[in-house]
Amino acid sequence: MGRYMDFHHYFQESLKDPENARLYREVLDEELSWLLSYLRDQKGLSQKKVAERLGVSRSRVSQMETSAGLSMTLEGLARYAQALGLSLHLEFTDEEGEVLARFHVGTDEPLAIGAAKGWEPVAATWAALTQKRKQAFEGIA
Repeated sequence: MGRYMDFHHYFQESLKDPENARLYREVLDEELSWLLSYLRDQKGLSQKKVAERLGVSRSRVSQMETSAGLSMTLEGLARYAQALGLSLHLEFTDEEGEVLARFHVGTDEPLAIGAAKGWEPVAATWAALTQKRKQAFEGIA
């Protein structure tokens, strides 16, 4: 009888192959690009209108929607969501589903301070790390 392998383990093993990893990143790129244009369409907004809200050209919005992929920054993604009148929520969870870190930016929250301010410490280890980083930056200043 063959050895049982769950999908998660199989998936992790398959990503060790550089070609499989590259193909997976391509799929993620396509999905994110598709999602951005889908959400814009659902909100009834043109690329021109989104561009005006973002303060960029219409061609830049087109680029974001066709080749954004994983090269898009978190701040860029948050700004795009806000231009659509949407909030953005992102969570990192461990294998058991425990949320370790959470990012949230609402439709009207300013991003001029940078996306880093939107991270919420959830797990105790995250809070400790945040405190260490704060102390390190204070030591530099």
